[in-house]
Amino acid sequence: MGSQAAPAKIAGEAEITPVQKVYVTGSNVRRIALETASPVQIITREELTRGGATSLNEVLRTISSNVGGVDENRTNGFTAGAAGLNLRGFGSQATLTLINGRRLAPYAQPEFQTTFVDLNSIPVGAVERIEILKDGASAIYGSEAMAGVVNIILRDSFEGLEVSGSLGQSSRSDGEQKRATISFGKGSLVKDHFNAYATIDVRQRKPMYMSNRDDYLSTQDLRAYGYKDRRSLYTYPGNLYWTDKTSGTFKSQTMDKSCPADRLVPADTVLNAGALGKACVFDDYKDSTYNVAGKTDRVGITSRMTWQPTASTTVFSELMFNRNKAVVTGNLHFVAGQNNEIIPALPITHPQYPKELIGPDGKTLAGGNGTVRVRAKLRDFPGQGQDNTTDFGRYLVGVKGDFKNWDWETAALYTNSKVSSRNTAAILTTPFLNAYKNGTFIFGGGDANKALYDSITTSSVNVFKSSLAQVDGKISGELFNLPAGAVGLAIGTEFRRESLDTSPDPQAVAGEIYHQAQLPPGFSNSRNISSIYAEATVPLLKTVEAQLAVRHDHYSDYGNSTTPKVGLKWSATPTFMVRGTYAEGFRAPTLVENSTDVRNAFVSIRDPFRCNAQYKLGCNTSSAYQSGANPELKPETAKSYTLGLAWEPSSSFLATVDLWQIKRVNEISTYDLTQVLANPDRYAGDPAVAIIRDPLTAADKAAGAMAGEVTNIKMLLTNVAVTKIRGVDLKLAGRINLGEYGTLQPTLNVSHMQSYLNAPSPNDELIEYAGTRGTPSVQATLGLAWKKAAYALSADTVFTSKMASVGDRTQECVLATEGFPELCKGIPSFTVVNLGGSYSGFKNTKLSFAIQNAFDRKPPFHPNDTANYYAPLHSAMGRYFQITADYSFK
Repeated sequence: MGSQAAPAKIAGEAEITPVQKVYVTGSNVRRIALETASPVQIITREELTRGGATSLNEVLRTISSNVGGVDENRTNGFTAGAAGLNLRGFGSQATLTLINGRRLAPYAQPEFQTTFVDLNSIPVGAVERIEILKDGASAIYGSEAMAGVVNIILRDSFEGLEVSGSLGQSSRSDGEQKRATISFGKGSLVKDHFNAYATIDVRQRKPMYMSNRDDYLSTQDLRAYGYKDRRSLYTYPGNLYWTDKTSGTFKSQTMDKSCPADRLVPADTVLNAGALGKACVFDDYKDSTYNVAGKTDRVGITSRMTWQPTASTTVFSELMFNRNKAVVTGNLHFVAGQNNEIIPALPITHPQYPKELIGPDGKTLAGGNGTVRVRAKLRDFPGQGQDNTTDFGRYLVGVKGDFKNWDWETAALYTNSKVSSRNTAAILTTPFLNAYKNGTFIFGGGDANKALYDSITTSSVNVFKSSLAQVDGKISGELFNLPAGAVGLAIGTEFRRESLDTSPDPQAVAGEIYHQAQLPPGFSNSRNISSIYAEATVPLLKTVEAQLAVRHDHYSDYGNSTTPKVGLKWSATPTFMVRGTYAEGFRAPTLVENSTDVRNAFVSIRDPFRCNAQYKLGCNTSSAYQSGANPELKPETAKSYTLGLAWEPSSSFLATVDLWQIKRVNEISTYDLTQVLANPDRYAGDPAVAIIRDPLTAADKAAGAMAGEVTNIKMLLTNVAVTKIRGVDLKLAGRINLGEYGTLQPTLNVSHMQSYLNAPSPNDELIEYAGTRGTPSVQATLGLAWKKAAYALSADTVFTSKMASVGDRTQECVLATEGFPELCKGIPSFTVVNLGGSYSGFKNTKLSFAIQNAFDRKPPFHPNDTANYYAPLHSAMGRYFQITADYSFK
């Protein structure tokens, strides 16, 4: 059958000469038939750009087989500006990302255990196409490719000069974007036997803010949407509260004498039931600097040089350098002033201590433990955030050729990532604490605090470096002939060295950066890996071909692994094919996971022992959090299966259906925090987890709390248990000839996750997560492209199915326990339509437009600890407009 040559044509690619042998993602054996036993999705250059995408992340996050991944716009992580994939929901570590079939250095700054390739380090202007292998490829490309491979193919050669420029802006008048690309190439491989080209890609985008969005996206007062008022005590200038001696309950007082009436609320709505007084509440989304998307400045250069000294030898080199500067802003600094906090309870000598609580003897009149607690936002100080500069480089030189029926290739590669991460509002803890204690810091002091701010700030920069050096070689050809055809063979070897170095700021290591979690000391970690692999394609019958592959890796720190792969393809008729694969995987702990890197952070939690009908202070709180490396980790192993059909009754239609299953054991992860908080006895004695609490005070007990405040959570990596997922992928591609009205090209990709079984600890039964929050059962993309002469229009629809309101069906819906059962009926499905169009009727010129989220759909309402929608899968950007002009000099 026509195999992948036809789908490539259907999708709008250039014609592929049917007799030319090529390498296909998923195989190292050169072949004529492009359709292999493995399912592969191809995204063409046209599909990359027609919807207005200016980064690979914008495209790849929406493919049906991807489930979330690292988001470049997060305000509560360490990786501002970086983005990574998560094929099958298996974690970024299980997705292998390549350029032209070779590896890239991982993003240098560790995000707890997450190791990934930063998609934003690869300029979209240099990409020819992307091939996504959706089955295990451990034996072909690397033993950790359990969930699949993303192979980014760059232009092989280019002649001429092309310039492109675009402007964009959201419908909320933010996120202004400017982008320019210049490509220059010279030399014909056919006539001159050489070609050299370079592409320079520059992009600048201003931030988009949550406060500019509509309705529930831009406020924490959610009463109008069937939920509660989530505005907090942490306000500007601040709120005070203490235990009233007479009643024995909390009493609140605001420091804002001009608090607007719509923000002055009874204390019992934000403290415990029966609390006295009033509080002035603060709306983080409306009045702070939360990003929908951060500010980014990117510049990248990609170059390739090819020289053919003889008819059978080609020398080539590739150079790529990309700098990505990203600034993401989040919440304002806050003060939680009370005993056992960095900032203690308000000193009685402080000028803002309530005068009515100072007795004639100069002692406090407050009850309970006699303290006045402070909750405040420092709105007159710059907000917290990250300013990250990422330098990514990739440098390759190689030579390839052919001898009789054999092809050979060898290359040396060096690729690296360097991240310089600066705190955008680094306040030194000790001088700030001293100013608080001695009363020189005034809550709401405004300009009076400016001089103080200048004296207690610092420039805190953390530097992270990762690198990969590799030498490889392979040969491929025909070994001998069987009655059904030639046996193809490929043999290759790789030697690589991986390294990671972290250099945190000394003040951050000392814990001197206020509201920046104390960083662990820096570390250096490295290892050597040597690999040998072999692959054969064996024509068992005229219509049956087998793919046999095996890879052996030796890790200097984890010993040996051998991973096989077997594939079978049966061309039952010229238009109908049956295919299947079996593969094994092996993933050694990364250089982060097995290091000494235990990260400190803060995590938002809902404390089940301090959140009930009476006591509410633990319903939305945060705790110090430790997570990260564990040198005792063991490698993960996996087994994957696929079984599929491909049907191409004509050159105008292709349909493929592939069933898949992946089972991973000894999975490296952390326990589920919700379960650990709810069942502390169950995890007692486990060295990978600990919950530290203060003693329960008499006042808190009387107010309804059942345990003291959580002061620290430790959740180290461990070999948790087993994950077993299975599903089905459907692809339909067509080409409809409308005669004088042009051609119509519909494409549909659907991924249905039938089951996602996971155990929260090694001793638990597997729990079904398919369809729960974060694991949608169905994701789909529907594309429709129309072309007629110089005109082109496209509509691409991205669909995410309904999800349950819980991340774990064994747990009760938190929203119901809070008294809002109507919000437990599930997170509705979310559909976004991206429109595009172009006109190329002017000489050497192409004009294009794109509208992302053309119908301005808001993500479904789902209040949670970090947003009012499910941010890992849904976007709050809204409608976004872009215009582009391309010009070719000829």
